[in-house]
Amino acid sequence: MLAAGHWIVDHVKRIDRWPEPSTLARIEQHQMANGGFAFNLLSDLAALDPSCPRFAAGLIGDDANGRFIRGRCRELKIDDIGLRATAKFPTSFTDVMTEKNSGRRTFFYCSGANEQLSEQDLPSPASLSAKVFCLGYLGFLPGLDAVGADGTNASARLLKQARAAGMTTAADLVSAPNLQLRAQVVPCLPHLDILFLNEWEAAQLLNGDAPQDFDAAWAKDMAQAIRGLGVRGTVVLHFREGVVAATDDGECLAQGSVNLPGHEIQGTVGAGDALAAGVLLARYHDMPWPEALELGVCAAAACLKSPTASEGLMPWKQCLALGKKSGFNIIEN
Repeated sequence: MLAAGHWIVDHVKRIDRWPEPSTLARIEQHQMANGGFAFNLLSDLAALDPSCPRFAAGLIGDDANGRFIRGRCRELKIDDIGLRATAKFPTSFTDVMTEKNSGRRTFFYCSGANEQLSEQDLPSPASLSAKVFCLGYLGFLPGLDAVGADGTNASARLLKQARAAGMTTAADLVSAPNLQLRAQVVPCLPHLDILFLNEWEAAQLLNGDAPQDFDAAWAKDMAQAIRGLGVRGTVVLHFREGVVAATDDGECLAQGSVNLPGHEIQGTVGAGDALAAGVLLARYHDMPWPEALELGVCAAAACLKSPTASEGLMPWKQCLALGKKSGFNIIEN
């Protein structure tokens, strides 16, 4: 599996309290971890199924954070041949501040090298022996998102190249305000076998707002509406209560999320990427869509058991066992 796009180092810091301006708060714990779609996805796959080949593509800085990423790739047996380093920009990073008592999280993001990533920085998908090409986050990579006079962009060209090489293509979005999201994402849709997004991102693509009483019925309607924008394959829309998939054969499937006990939830960072990893792994192994959605929600539940994006992940059969032990939300198909 080849993953391109966001490579971020998360500096996860637990603080005693959120400080008032000009006052001091104490950092009680600091941990470095993977962040960003490409880094999260490949880290998750390394835990779910080490036998699945993993290839990295993107742009990082020639700095300590960049060396951390290279080191993790070696540890996780991720082929980093497509991961370029630059001395001009720092590796992208996020300071994640978590209040000890409330659990509230605040994110400070340095866009760094991710914002400079261009089509020329990435290898041709066909040059690597991967069955699946994943790109993310669409709408948050300005060097790839910019739409030219011909109505297309670099993201669409990369996805088109991957499909022409016989690869399954997938992409993910991110919940960041972007008034041009629809214009930037629509050129990619005809070249996508799988599009991952949540209800907020779906509403942005449809130029509306997610309803306050959002449920599986709304999710199905929105997923099918997004397929109508030109998605070649399947739209996978995840939300708190579960996930739906509007497939290319006209089906709209639903799977409830895992009823993980509240005391076992340590954080929500990376849960959407973990769901994508579970679904993609299942499809990589030719599992049918109902099984893929089940593995997706089980991988997301495992992710919730850690404050970082990937340390809660475990082999995929253990993730399924976690789901069966905890039970699932009931969603009507």
